[in-house]
Amino acid sequence: MEEGFQKMFLEPSLKEMSEGLNDVMKQMDDYCNGKKLEEVVNNLEALIIHGDPESQDLPKAVPPKNLSKASHVSMLGQSVAAYCTTLGPSHLRKLTTRIISDTTLWMSRIFRFDDSSAYYHNDDREGLVRVCRLALNAKYEKFATEGFNALYTKPPIIYISAASRPGLGQFVCTQLGLPLSSLCTVPCNTMFGSQHTMDIATLERLIKDDEGSSKTPLLVVANAGTPLAGHTDNINRLRAICDDYGVWLHAEGHNLSTLALSTVPSSILAAKRVNSMTISPGVWLGLPGTPAVTLYKTADPAMSLAAGLCSSQIQERLCCLPLWLSLQHLGYDGIVQKLKHAADLSQHMSQRLHSIGAINIAEKQEKKQQTIQYEGSLTDVVRKVIQVLSQVDVVSPVVVFRYEDPHGPGLDKAPYANDSSDDTSNHTLALPKPIVNAFNTWLGTELNKRIPEVGIDVVDLETDGVCLRFSPMQSAPYNGTSADDIDNFVECLKQLLTVLNYSNEQRPGFQEAVECRENLIYVDIQSHGGLGVVQFVPEYVSSNKNEEQNKKELIKLNGELVQRLQAGETGALYFAVPTEAETVAVGVGMVNPGTDLDEVVDLIWVTGKELEDSSKFLETMTDLVLKGIEEAQKELEKENENKLIEEGVLRQIPIVGSLWSWYSPPPKEAQIKGRALNLSSGALESTENTYKYHMQVQQDKPTTPTRKTAPRRKTPSTTPTPSVDGDHSSSEKPLQKRDLEETPMEDGQVGDGLVNSHPESGNSSTTGTTTSSFQEVSPDDLKEIQEDGEADDEDDDNDEEEEEEEEEDDGEDLK
Repeated sequence: MEEGFQKMFLEPSLKEMSEGLNDVMKQMDDYCNGKKLEEVVNNLEALIIHGDPESQDLPKAVPPKNLSKASHVSMLGQSVAAYCTTLGPSHLRKLTTRIISDTTLWMSRIFRFDDSSAYYHNDDREGLVRVCRLALNAKYEKFATEGFNALYTKPPIIYISAASRPGLGQFVCTQLGLPLSSLCTVPCNTMFGSQHTMDIATLERLIKDDEGSSKTPLLVVANAGTPLAGHTDNINRLRAICDDYGVWLHAEGHNLSTLALSTVPSSILAAKRVNSMTISPGVWLGLPGTPAVTLYKTADPAMSLAAGLCSSQIQERLCCLPLWLSLQHLGYDGIVQKLKHAADLSQHMSQRLHSIGAINIAEKQEKKQQTIQYEGSLTDVVRKVIQVLSQVDVVSPVVVFRYEDPHGPGLDKAPYANDSSDDTSNHTLALPKPIVNAFNTWLGTELNKRIPEVGIDVVDLETDGVCLRFSPMQSAPYNGTSADDIDNFVECLKQLLTVLNYSNEQRPGFQEAVECRENLIYVDIQSHGGLGVVQFVPEYVSSNKNEEQNKKELIKLNGELVQRLQAGETGALYFAVPTEAETVAVGVGMVNPGTDLDEVVDLIWVTGKELEDSSKFLETMTDLVLKGIEEAQKELEKENENKLIEEGVLRQIPIVGSLWSWYSPPPKEAQIKGRALNLSSGALESTENTYKYHMQVQQDKPTTPTRKTAPRRKTPSTTPTPSVDGDHSSSEKPLQKRDLEETPMEDGQVGDGLVNSHPESGNSSTTGTTTSSFQEVSPDDLKEIQEDGEADDEDDDNDEEEEEEEEEDDGEDLK
């Protein structure tokens, strides 16, 4: 038992382990000896292009085509920073201090956050963690010495909007070692204003409740551009509430980039009053490898040092060197020009989308009519006039839009639009929301394929569904987006909307066409964007009551159906769709105007029928072969038993049996005959006649199983051939025999390819064969062949009897 276990399990495992160990040792030897630089660079190139050099089937990475000179300067700065770490400590400290002070001064002045310090970090969430630690040191005097014990009596609370990045609050609590109970998620507006901005009234009520329950409101995170919709919280109101309750206010978002423009929206201009903000100049300016920057204001440098905002590691502080080089290369005018270009692109996109009726775009918040009060000095009045006029044409740098049904009873106002109108309950969409979401997903995918220069993100908003988002602050620097690209994008969008509207109109007609065909079922999947979903159900599945087997058959058949349809000319139109019943169906995508729906449905039906017939034919043949094998085994076992009975027990003994067989040879009839399965008739036949007459004789009328074919593929009917013999009906199929082709023979031999009998020699012989075929034989010919065979058998028996008599005579002489 132990030896068997060792051979079966231990030895293969040890062999596999030794082979793996040899590979590892070989790699270690290669690494120890080192590799040539060219080989290392080639390996790195394969990793960058394919991701995995062993998997060449993966799609290749497409490098950005519009890397500016500033981008190259930024990448050069990383190499220079690595080189600077080799300098002496004192010299490196002076160099780092100069670079950090210059970069901090430029960042604070460009983004209108004067008298602030800066913290540079690669993870854009790390700045919020350090700011929270700074707020803890400011709120709890003994936090630096007692740690968590100082927070036990009055635990801190951090307030984050529900529209913030997913997982941001959990990350902050984990890094600070705070429980999740210290995180308070503030809901968004539901009645007035945008549904993606923080509800200010609810925030104030939560702060009051926390103060009354012996908790310490610590920090509020405001969004200057939510991650999905790009909306900005009311920072002015948040600033007032935080001042009343002594709470730290932190702002983040891509809309903070507009602080560098000459005209800034009032909602963003209020960010100048926050305590800290996190900005991403590398993303906005297209500078790869540059860190994010957190600007903060504090009066005590010791607290910032305790919070980790001033790193003591010189190597970490050098991460701002690429940003320092890029800012000097661009200059103030170059920075403002890049940011203004992105803002102009968003404004141009918004204006072009307004001309498309089926596109619902998020409007900017309607500003209340501002009146200029002529109070104070002339300088105050002029300043107020300039402030009002400069905020007229400024829009958000993020454009969010989606497709709506143009034939509905009325277009809903985009729920994410900043409109306080309450008269939206009477309007309902003609199409269900899942279908509209599927249409928008298809639009986003197609637009990114056709116009990759305009980076479109498909976002799923909680209250609005799937929308398309254009954020040039994030995509334009690397894609090189221009105004012409926006125009091409809009024209492509119009073409896709034509296809989408036509497909939407043909959905009921497609459903009717499917329901008119047999074996086709229309599957109502609302999340499918296209004509609809069809499932082919064969007849043998409909009659089967085994649900598990039916499910497997449907998955297999419809999966093969999709593969065969995709191999055709219109293969891009079809794809596999999972159903609620855990099966597979055929999804039909968008079709161009003028497409014949009957042709689409007929193609699915005909292809499904072909698969059904082939599947049924294979199943029938499988059952037939298995049944024939079982019958052949039973008959052979029965004949073996009969042979033992006829031959006797003595013939089964090794030595005695051979002597007995020599003395009394067994009859030829006792030999076991083989079996042959006739696939055309399904009958099990003996091979006796095949070896006896050297041909295959079919005794019964063939019953070949018929296969159903599609109506469009009818086969012409065959007329029965008349019989040569008058005794047989014309419907009978003539018998067949094996036609043996001959090789060249000597004189006197017949070379016609048939069986030759030689009466004068007393035995029958066959000619040499090369290939075989079937030839029709009449019953008379078969009768003659049988008579010749019987005569040959009699001659063989007489010869055997004479040989036995001669052997007996020889035995008597020996005695």
